[in-house]
Amino acid sequence: MTSPTSLTNTSPGLRRGWLPIGRPEEFALDTPSRVELLGEGIVVVRRESGLTAFADRCAHRNARLSDGRMVDGCIECPYHGWRFDAAGQCAHIPALGVDATVPPTAHLSPYRLQERYGLVWAALDDPVCDLPEIAEWGDSSLRQIWLPPVDIRAAAGQFVDNFLDFGHFPFVHAGTFGAGEDELIGDYEVQRRDDGWGFVVEYPHTIHNNEDPLVKTGEHPLVQPRNMTYTFGAPFTIVLRLELPITGVLNVLFTALQPLDDTTTRVYTAMLRNDCDTAEKAQHAIDYELEIMAEDLKVIERLWDKTIPFGLGQAHTRADRNTVEFRRIMQRLLSA
Repeated sequence: MTSPTSLTNTSPGLRRGWLPIGRPEEFALDTPSRVELLGEGIVVVRRESGLTAFADRCAHRNARLSDGRMVDGCIECPYHGWRFDAAGQCAHIPALGVDATVPPTAHLSPYRLQERYGLVWAALDDPVCDLPEIAEWGDSSLRQIWLPPVDIRAAAGQFVDNFLDFGHFPFVHAGTFGAGEDELIGDYEVQRRDDGWGFVVEYPHTIHNNEDPLVKTGEHPLVQPRNMTYTFGAPFTIVLRLELPITGVLNVLFTALQPLDDTTTRVYTAMLRNDCDTAEKAQHAIDYELEIMAEDLKVIERLWDKTIPFGLGQAHTRADRNTVEFRRIMQRLLSA
């Protein structure tokens, strides 16, 4: 097998990873829904027994099953009325009559699904890597705040590459938290996950803490220390734990990427924070996070192309060791 030279939103190897396809509440009971993933259409149905998903095309003439309806617990194709049960078995072909023999090619193959961390995840082939553990997810002292999903004109790999990189902070985020005093990237370690499908990076640095109200009163300095812990899990899941010693604020950012097609990615983000005890504070945190993302998108939506090259094509330095490790893991996934 030839080693892949780049990562795109439709790289076949991504079928072997868990990818988000939506929030659970998006899938109404007994209503076929279409979602896009890796340039393909998927039909998702929530039954009383749980969620099921298949390629969004009838085995007969490739009509969209998501345009059909539910009849007797089956998805009914809108074209010729073929019906498929929860296991993907073709249960009825009207043109052949009741109890007719169904050809073996008429059945559908179900995709693997799981609900975790407030999202529905799909793996289109047998998954080789698991989702990372988020220790803070069930912490009752932290408020869970979801940002609205954001569709971006960039590849999922480009967003992850940007998210993991802290060398751009003083330049891209000068309008929010970027501190020019923190341009130099000090030494840091990349701690690989035992199964090889992720890593953890701990990195202390300084920021302009514009979220701290005591900065305006002069009680706290503008430039403050912040401890960052990145947890990455292939293909496109990141947890960023942010601790600010001066204010005592803890903000855990959970981000997962849904590659829709070659050029578009949907970004899901949840914050777990200990400083948002009112709706007003939560909305302020959402608005601030969206402002930070907008600064990133001004750059990553205008990158050279929608790929992450492996090997030749980009220069790397010691400051890039975490994003180089991201490339190594993804190249391994695409080669699995």
